Amino acid sequence: MNDASIRTLINGYRQGYSLEQPFYTSSEIFDFEWQHVWKKYWLFAGTTAEIPKPGDYFVYTLQNDSIIIIRGNDGEVFAHYNTCRHRGSLICLEEKGHAPKLVCPYHQWVFEKDGSLFKARLMPENFDKSAYHLHPVKITAVGGFIFISLSDYPPPINQLETDFSPFLKPFKIDDSKIAYRKKYTLRTNWKLIAENFRECYHCGPAHPEYCSAVIGANMKESADEVLAEKKVDWQNKGLATETVEFTDQSFHFAIRYPLRPGVESYSLDGRKVAMPMGDHTDYDAGVVGMVVYPNFWMDAVSDYMWTMRLTAISASCTLLDLCWLVDADATEGKDYNTEKLIEFWRITGEQDWKLCENNFKGIESSRYSPGPYAPAEYDVVKYIDWYINRLKEGIRSGRNSFE
Repeated sequence: MNDASIRTLINGYRQGYSLEQPFYTSSEIFDFEWQHVWKKYWLFAGTTAEIPKPGDYFVYTLQNDSIIIIRGNDGEVFAHYNTCRHRGSLICLEEKGHAPKLVCPYHQWVFEKDGSLFKARLMPENFDKSAYHLHPVKITAVGGFIFISLSDYPPPINQLETDFSPFLKPFKIDDSKIAYRKKYTLRTNWKLIAENFRECYHCGPAHPEYCSAVIGANMKESADEVLAEKKVDWQNKGLATETVEFTDQSFHFAIRYPLRPGVESYSLDGRKVAMPMGDHTDYDAGVVGMVVYPNFWMDAVSDYMWTMRLTAISASCTLLDLCWLVDADATEGKDYNTEKLIEFWRITGEQDWKLCENNFKGIESSRYSPGPYAPAEYDVVKYIDWYINRLKEGIRSGRNSFE
């Protein structure tokens, strides 16, 4: 596929219809969107709960770039490219760990948590250590969510912080812990997962467990009456209730919505599965849902939070990292049972993963052609519009458009 054909595909996008086959299968399109979506925008890396102590770190790999996210001595969070300033070796070889200092395993150059070079053995006396700081990565923490950007000039994230903070404050993510995590490697295009999570047109046939918990998920009923009643209760408790909608220039979404009457949590029997999280004192706070394009989805109830980090590996491969967070004081076996905690989203998620993989297999067919989105899939249309507009911006920018 040459540059002209890529431009033709992007400019020929038909709103309200699924994308042409190459958007899901072409390595050239994948490379283009990597430059103009993944390397331009803020990406969810993890939570501060993963690195509670100074020196705790984890590594996030994005194509050829390995990123160290580490907790500093004063509680701040740093991000560095995981490549030594001596001869380029990886520094952190494990996916997570603890390091009082970052030591390159090759020639033992030593870096501080903030990335400054502490020691370079056997170098000349006039060697300037200050010139060999680890290459920094843009990073910010929003209510306990860690976002990084591979761009030197990422879009402003101030509005996201303003919009998310009221929703996240009661969960006290800094005072939470990871109860369980699981990874899935799926044979599907990353956008198909994003599309799946932006509509519930499929929920009735595919997700009986989810529909038993959420009013209206089956597209046969309305949650408006219950939502209006619950909003008053939530506002009286000081909980954020105003939905944050996507716009073409923003890349985030937040909402609070009710569970069915009598349902306390996202669990198979509708009962609570853990002690209340953070400042929550009961099990009647509904569900907080958040999305940040291109790689983050979250759902949280009063007793736990579920996060999904999506990483595009190739046009046909996507890695999902799922985490279940609970209050830091919750004790396994006493305050929560791990299997009961995870089973709702494990089952619901695996139903979706199969749908997305089957969707990709069908798109690979020689007979695939774009079909019309249903009215219930309006948020998918908004998502695809956002995605296509980012690619059009890439065409207009010219620079690094078709690497």
